[in-house]
Amino acid sequence: MARLNHNIQDGSKVNAGNIKKRPRFYPDRAIPKQYRTTSKDYTKNEFHADRGHLAPDASFDWSKKSLKSVYSMANIIPQYKWINRKTWVKAEKYERQVARKLGSMNVVNGVIYGSHPKRMRRSGIAYPKAYWKMLYDNRGFERCFYYENDSHAKTKDDKLRDHLIPCEVLN
Repeated sequence: MARLNHNIQDGSKVNAGNIKKRPRFYPDRAIPKQYRTTSKDYTKNEFHADRGHLAPDASFDWSKKSLKSVYSMANIIPQYKWINRKTWVKAEKYERQVARKLGSMNVVNGVIYGSHPKRMRRSGIAYPKAYWKMLYDNRGFERCFYYENDSHAKTKDDKLRDHLIPCEVLN
């Protein structure tokens, strides 16, 4: 079972605004009510999971409207807090650097769930086994990264290259 998010990074807009005040997370009304999540569903969960963005907020803080779009709960997955804050964030920063350098870039984020994923007790939200990021453009640039969503994953001295994988693995 997998979940995908695709966006195009505009290198001229990435980090152009740097809006400091972040919006509140909100449930996506386009999703049927029985499948919607709320920010509260993540509060004090047993996995100590953060509300991890698939499309990162820092890549969309050039306008209030674009920034608000990434605070939809449809863009959020449970991420082990130190993976979210220490390692995944490096891939997010890298995607902005590359977008600025190349002018624009496609970003696909994927979430991998096991066949019987662990679930948060209160909300029933499935806890992902792993997630990945693919960066590419139409001129041949391509990089892919893979992250286990594990509380035992190494975060100290973690490097972005530690998560680099051949993109063919994702096809």
